[in-house]
Amino acid sequence: MESSELEIRIGIEVHQQLNTGKLFCSCPSEIRDDDPDIVFTRRLLAAAGETGETDSAAEYEMGRERRYIYHAYNSTTCAIEMDEEPIHDMNKDALAAAILLSRMANAKVLDRVLVMRKTVVDGSNTSGFQRTALVAINGRIKTSFGEVTIPTICIEEESAKIVDSFPDFATYNLSRLGIPLIEIATGPDIRSPEHVKEVAETIGMMLRSTGKVRRGIGTIRQDINVSIKGGARVEIKGAQDLRLLPRIAETEVNRQKGLIEISEELRKRKADVKDKHVDVTGLIGGESELIRKVTASGGSVLAVKLKGFAGLVGKEIVPGRRLGKELSEHARNSAGVGGAIHSDELPNHGVNEKDFVRLRKELGCGEKDAFIFVADVKEKAWKGIDAILERAMTAIRGVPGEVRRANPDGTSSFLRPMPGSARMYPETDIRPIIPDAEGIMIPELIADKARKYEGMGLAKDLAQQMSRSELALDFERLSGSFGNVEPAFIASVILTSPKEIKKRHNLEIRLFAEVLEKIFQHVSKGSIAREAVFEILVDCARGVRVDEAIGKYRKLTDDELEEKIREIVSQNKLLPFNALIGKAMERLRGKADGKKIVDLLEKFKKQV
Repeated sequence: MESSELEIRIGIEVHQQLNTGKLFCSCPSEIRDDDPDIVFTRRLLAAAGETGETDSAAEYEMGRERRYIYHAYNSTTCAIEMDEEPIHDMNKDALAAAILLSRMANAKVLDRVLVMRKTVVDGSNTSGFQRTALVAINGRIKTSFGEVTIPTICIEEESAKIVDSFPDFATYNLSRLGIPLIEIATGPDIRSPEHVKEVAETIGMMLRSTGKVRRGIGTIRQDINVSIKGGARVEIKGAQDLRLLPRIAETEVNRQKGLIEISEELRKRKADVKDKHVDVTGLIGGESELIRKVTASGGSVLAVKLKGFAGLVGKEIVPGRRLGKELSEHARNSAGVGGAIHSDELPNHGVNEKDFVRLRKELGCGEKDAFIFVADVKEKAWKGIDAILERAMTAIRGVPGEVRRANPDGTSSFLRPMPGSARMYPETDIRPIIPDAEGIMIPELIADKARKYEGMGLAKDLAQQMSRSELALDFERLSGSFGNVEPAFIASVILTSPKEIKKRHNLEIRLFAEVLEKIFQHVSKGSIAREAVFEILVDCARGVRVDEAIGKYRKLTDDELEEKIREIVSQNKLLPFNALIGKAMERLRGKADGKKIVDLLEKFKKQV
């Protein structure tokens, strides 16, 4: 995929949840999945934006005529999430986090922050719109592929979490609704799939460096915008795995290449989709289980000719995806039908050769013509065919600009048309905000911390892990306080001990700075051995006070150690040397240096 030949243009939008509490109320930034305290149902209508026009994406969603069921909780949702009360003032900590990120991205913070409403009627917000505010503009970040611009940095409210989705209704969990999101949008400066991953990693590292973000799966999402020469801007939403970003971008580039090739061939054939729907319910025999089910319930089978489309509806655009699937997705999303069947895949699905010939004759198909049919309730089938015809027309023109959903395999599926400026209008329930950047200090970047820790003697992997740890500042303080203890040992204890304690003893431990300070103080003075640190932490995990645990593993003096070793050797004269070492370690673990124990065992074993 040569960027210069294809003119690949890629931009990403990174959406990161904050841990500051919700954006317009005092509810916590906590997502719940248990049984709800409150359940209610809504239908949503699209409203005209500031231009007086209704957004096409909103009209599309409203046309699906779905109802939405909402789950709410007493502790994490309030009347604001239910759209029963006006919003409160914007969360100051959340805005401060957005300002901090803006300064880190070299962006200009605006003199006034105006909250806008963005029409969204897919059920993800009870109000029918999402609140968003532009905080900063004209930023930039550096990458190994060159500088990438950051035209906008916004703060907005997170959407509700989808629970179930069906053609006629969807269920949402409101505990996520209203959690603050920082949205960082890059310019179309990314020229390769590999560059996408680096940019996303760089922005993610900057966000984590603020110390204000939520962590874990689902707390950060990336939307990818892709276009190529002769194609169109396509937005792919909801990518969560950074490792998948290059594949999503590459697949979309190839999808657009495939659609352009199909478009060129369709225009050569002078293809069109002007034919009307034909009811072909009685033309398909009884072998198709799908058709039998639909007709038994009073449904219909509607078909339409696609002039000049023969062989192209079944043409593979990218592996596992054909033009027919693109047509079918539009029918499924727009009308809620199960899908569509086209002539390039027949005979199949219980439609035999005789049915196939009858259908072609009824629809007046020539050698280069294809057809497609939908089986469902008649009203839904008509609507599904209309959606297919609309998508088939755009197939002749080329690549449609649209919003797609990222799939786990790196492909994408149609979600809705690309929204426009008509979806935005001012929020009337809150005054303009004058942002205050006073006292906001730019933190040290995680990447810079990692390099600094390598300079302190940590291996690269250990340095990177330590730089991302919540105890990074404690590590730095401890390393500066106890010069006799290597920073690498301190970092290893902090990062590996909780995992090892869980693995070996199935115990949980949270490392507090005061506990670590006491332990390393004794290590530095030599009053406990390094080998004792893990055993002390195990005792702490069992509920033993740290002072008591340290006392239990007080380091033996040389005379005390010699006496203990003599006693062990005397009591186990016949044991092989390796077994003797095990016996000594069992009694003296953590109370003396391991090498010194072995050396003394060798010495006294020879004397027996």
